[in-house]
Amino acid sequence: MLIYLSMIEGPEDRNKFEQIYVRYRNLMFYVANRILNDAREAEDAVHDAFVRIAEHIDQVEEPDCPKTKGFVVIIVERVALNRLARRQRRDTLPLEDWTPSARQENPAVEEGEAFSRAMARLSPRYRELLLLKHWQGFSDREIGNMLSMSQSNVARTLQRAKEKLRDYLREEGVEV
Repeated sequence: MLIYLSMIEGPEDRNKFEQIYVRYRNLMFYVANRILNDAREAEDAVHDAFVRIAEHIDQVEEPDCPKTKGFVVIIVERVALNRLARRQRRDTLPLEDWTPSARQENPAVEEGEAFSRAMARLSPRYRELLLLKHWQGFSDREIGNMLSMSQSNVARTLQRAKEKLRDYLREEGVEV
């Protein structure tokens, strides 16, 4: 906790931070661990969240109130979700790098048909984003401008679309 306190200048703000730390650290760990399903990463997320809270301690009026609790939970959720997104980007292959290997006799034709069926099962929004990104070659920013979405929302929705497509391909018997 000394690291955090060294970031804060006034004794009043230090006291406020210390109260927040003692009161909410277990809740923050619970929230982060629920999102990340990894205790070590959850601890890192809580640490990062406390650094952000220390940077913005002037926005906290009263340490023990629902507004502060919401503020703390939102910060740790965002930090944990960002960590989860980074982990998923690191752990998944881009769509263009997938090399399906089917278990059928004529893999090329049957994989193509399986892929078409899987794409048809996707929601229109997922299908649209995948087509814009991987077949039309638009960037996340360009797609966001076209569809009135933020760049991060485009990236997140594309990730979900790829995961859903992967699930559908597996149901079709195609390993990806």
